[in-house]
Amino acid sequence: MMQRRRRFSSLLLVSSAALLAGSIGLPTVPSQAQPQPTAAGSATGSPTGSGAGAATTPADIDDDNDEATGSRDLVAPANLAARRAWLTTRLDAVLAKANKIANAKLTAIVVDLQAANPTSTPLWSAEPDLAQNLASATKLLTSAAALSALGPGYRWKTTVLAEGLDKSTGVVSGNLYVRGRGDPTLTYRDLQQLAADLHAAGVRSVSGKLVIDANYFDDLNLPPHFDEQPNERAGFRAAVAAFSVERNAVTVVVEPGLDEAGAPKITLDPPVTETIVVKKPTVTTVLDGRTSVKIEAKTGKKRTELLMSGQVRAASGFDYSRFRVEDPLRFAHDAMHAALRSRGIKVSASFATGTTPSAAKAVASHDSATLADVVRTMNKFSDNFLAESILKTLGAQTKSGARATWADGVAAVRTYLVTTAKVAGNWRADNGSGLYNASEMSARQLASVLITARNDDRIAVDFAASLPIAGLDGTLAKRFTASSAKGLVRAKTGTLDSVSALAGYAGTNNAPLGFVVLVNKFAKRDRKAVRALQDEIAELLVAFASAGGNR
Repeated sequence: MMQRRRRFSSLLLVSSAALLAGSIGLPTVPSQAQPQPTAAGSATGSPTGSGAGAATTPADIDDDNDEATGSRDLVAPANLAARRAWLTTRLDAVLAKANKIANAKLTAIVVDLQAANPTSTPLWSAEPDLAQNLASATKLLTSAAALSALGPGYRWKTTVLAEGLDKSTGVVSGNLYVRGRGDPTLTYRDLQQLAADLHAAGVRSVSGKLVIDANYFDDLNLPPHFDEQPNERAGFRAAVAAFSVERNAVTVVVEPGLDEAGAPKITLDPPVTETIVVKKPTVTTVLDGRTSVKIEAKTGKKRTELLMSGQVRAASGFDYSRFRVEDPLRFAHDAMHAALRSRGIKVSASFATGTTPSAAKAVASHDSATLADVVRTMNKFSDNFLAESILKTLGAQTKSGARATWADGVAAVRTYLVTTAKVAGNWRADNGSGLYNASEMSARQLASVLITARNDDRIAVDFAASLPIAGLDGTLAKRFTASSAKGLVRAKTGTLDSVSALAGYAGTNNAPLGFVVLVNKFAKRDRKAVRALQDEIAELLVAFASAGGNR
């Protein structure tokens, strides 16, 4: 099937120190002072490319980061009563604009985070109990539940175990097992390091097989609702497995020749040539014109063939194309086999899965980054693969017995929302990412999650630090760039064809506000207008908070 062309960026895990500014990630601005942009680490991916089937950033189609620069001329009154009236009048005017957008359904709420009962006595609301699709704002639920249940310092461990290693000869007489525990950040470079560690431990050859133990999760690797778009092959819709490598997607790299006589060099990253093969490419190098590479994927039972055609401009550099793989365990097996081979360790290429026997001994292991770091990347870039991997890990860690299912992860999130966040009424969150028709919740209900996370000292800093910063990074990097709200809003975005969400924190530590704006049912042509309304609301909140807020 022919793939859509997208920009591709690599995954970045941003350090928490570079992104924290206060307990909810907002700087302190003196009352009446004009807010200034805060210093914060940027989070942009590289390398970039334009390959067919490539994912957007390391994120998804859910947040396309349209530019919306904002306004700097908002100043709220100094008098508290006048300031409250000013905020209500201005927000009502925004609501009037929203009501003119054809078919748009809006639920919104603004809360004083220092109030005794924020959601019961909001500063302002509009249809606050209307249930709406959250799109990627669903990741707020996944983040809060996972950070609370697992802890910000949780790490995934991948272990390699051997049956009968004779260190004098370097021969493993039985099988070599790779036991996955759901690490969503595992890369081919990590596998090469594992192979290096095995070599350092004396392993030189394996008489048995390389066996993948992925029994931490069940075999249903597509999250709920992902079957609503079965023909989508881009990386943002990748499957999830207990042993996943490179986010269960392969990158096709095309390097142009030096001139028109030079044939482009085509490589796969990772080099999983057992299951993915480039078949008779007809790609040429050109000196003029634009790069245009088309890739058609034909998937059989054991391997995928990539048929490539088109051209690459010599001066334009590398072209990248990213595809999700059909069989993540076979892909991970072949990537591990390639890593072992690169270190001179001999083992059969035969694909095998199974359960690690109790007699097998651990020889090497890899620990992931912390959950706090992974959640930060997930929310900054609205990463679906990370969200769904975290959801299933949450299910595995909060149940006992059999292999974790999607239902286990969903149940763990529900437990958090009902027992900890006290989310009342009817709502729905069927997967971890919010892709497709997976969620339904009101602004008041989502605000309860924001408030609970902010008031939980165990997770508050890491939760807030995971949210994109207005005008500075993540999916808000190009919004609020010329706005008084730049650096003073941390919020999760969400976008589907007729869904737009913005939810998070605004203002300063002196006057912190929580807000949720969910809009559904509008025509795709009105998306930019909807986002402009969301941004205007956030700017009004920053002006209100900077002038003293509700105090």
